[in-house]
Amino acid sequence: MKNRKKIRYAALLGCLALGTTLTSCNDWLTLYPMDKIVEESFWEDKKDLESVRNAAYVNMVSNDCMERYMVWGELRADNFDKNSGNAPSSDIQDILNVNLKPSNGYFNWSSFYATINYCNKVLQHGPEILQKDKSFSEAEWEGIRAEMITLRALNYFYLLRTFEDVPMVFTAINDDDEVRTLKATPQAVLLDSLINQLEYVTTTNMTTNFGNSADNRGLITDKAVHTVLADLYLWRGSYYESRDKAKADSNYQACIKQCDKVIALKDEEYRKNSMNGSGFPSIGGGSGSTSDADNPYHLIQNIGMEGVGLTTSNAYNEIFGDKNSSESIFELQFDGTVNSNTMVQNFYQKPDKNGVLVPSVIATTLSSSADDASNAALFSKTDLRRWASIQDAGDDSYVIVKYAASAIEQSALSDNTDVSGRKAPVYTVGATANANWIFYRLTDVLLMKAEAMCMIGTDLQGAFELVKAVNERANAYAKESEKLPDSRASNKDELEGLILRERNREFFGEGKRWFDLVRYAMRKGEADGPTKAFEIFGKKFLGTQASTAKNKYKQSMKVMYSPYAESEMKANPELVQNPIWDDQSTIQKK
Repeated sequence: MKNRKKIRYAALLGCLALGTTLTSCNDWLTLYPMDKIVEESFWEDKKDLESVRNAAYVNMVSNDCMERYMVWGELRADNFDKNSGNAPSSDIQDILNVNLKPSNGYFNWSSFYATINYCNKVLQHGPEILQKDKSFSEAEWEGIRAEMITLRALNYFYLLRTFEDVPMVFTAINDDDEVRTLKATPQAVLLDSLINQLEYVTTTNMTTNFGNSADNRGLITDKAVHTVLADLYLWRGSYYESRDKAKADSNYQACIKQCDKVIALKDEEYRKNSMNGSGFPSIGGGSGSTSDADNPYHLIQNIGMEGVGLTTSNAYNEIFGDKNSSESIFELQFDGTVNSNTMVQNFYQKPDKNGVLVPSVIATTLSSSADDASNAALFSKTDLRRWASIQDAGDDSYVIVKYAASAIEQSALSDNTDVSGRKAPVYTVGATANANWIFYRLTDVLLMKAEAMCMIGTDLQGAFELVKAVNERANAYAKESEKLPDSRASNKDELEGLILRERNREFFGEGKRWFDLVRYAMRKGEADGPTKAFEIFGKKFLGTQASTAKNKYKQSMKVMYSPYAESEMKANPELVQNPIWDDQSTIQKK
């Protein structure tokens, strides 16, 4: 009987791995209910614990989650427009046009709470397994606990950045009888809890090495814990910037501390792998070599031989093509067979069809300087990331190539505006379903640290040098006059704008842009934040649409967050709709 019960429970997790959604009609978290007896009989040894731990990762690669990483993190910003030749759904078009309706399916958060519940299950039953299974060590349990607390924090981080205040659940739910309707927890309270939990984790045994590159990037290691914590501190610092400057600076300092830990761990990992011949790039990376002084963070360099056509796309090819690069910290793993990244295929492109989104005017317009402070154009003529993000499809049309291309060859040129003949980039767009999704990589840490340093304001030059390290890798052939102007380091506001634009150049299409803009708006305050943010991202709106969108962003900070889904409002009467979008809801209030 016990074995049959365990088989039933394992089958449930197997259904999830195969993409089958099991839901309960009255469960507002849309969890995966099961018979209580099966649940209680399941938790016997560390294999049971590991299977549910694995289910948390499996759920994160589901299409429901994948689409929301991109939609929540990108769609309201300035990087994308709809593809008129392959139009997206009305839900996607509404978000692009800031027509945010609670009836929009993309505001359903059930897939994120499902991951959170798997984490909660592991955290709840781990101590029990530790007592039952003598082969399960305290160190092993601490490593798994660190993974689950960090994964849970990351999923909550997506929720609070998207919706501001969300229900906080830290106990496992096993069936409908245990479901509770909860009020939304204020963002600041949830942030405090997540940060405290992760700070505790950093004092315990975190896994440093799972034994292979894919697991070291695809599972939570110590570097991922510190990185998520740094991101949370940066967000909380921005939250307090207009409320309590001393608190804000304390959080920025904590962000810097966590970033420095990641940088040191990456340096240690790099040198260890260089010595044992594991295949990581030599100092400088890519096809060339530089000294430690020139490349202290061991970034993969875009080095070719100018004029003879050798590839300069080493960074793209190793990070996105080969995957699990030396710069990677945490990325979801796809092989295109067992699991497929259908989000990239549907939204960006696949070999025989362009996706439903195309790059907006800021990506297709060429900047006349290394950094266009007007925010009208993103890439300069020397920036190799331009053709590693978008592809010229001819007839003044462009497609999104980030993540879709498995390899890119760009000629080593100081001016990449001429893409005729042999100078044209060559793309290999193969089985895009196996594209990994990167949450964090080393340049993210460098730019988080730069942003925190900038906001403290005591070492603007140091912050600028971090930005330069990222920018110059992508502008390997820029002349001195074409590099970032040093004057950006003398003005805090100019440097803040530079960092925001550099992040967009580096992470175009990686699900970060809208969250960067929300963080920027928080710092500017309740009254001015949304308007100042719109001055940056509003360039994509034209004509009457621009006027309509601008008027929406003259409202409070609430406009930067999305509405709760109607389905969640119906199931949980404790939720109070975001007042900015409340008039678009069909929910009848009592």
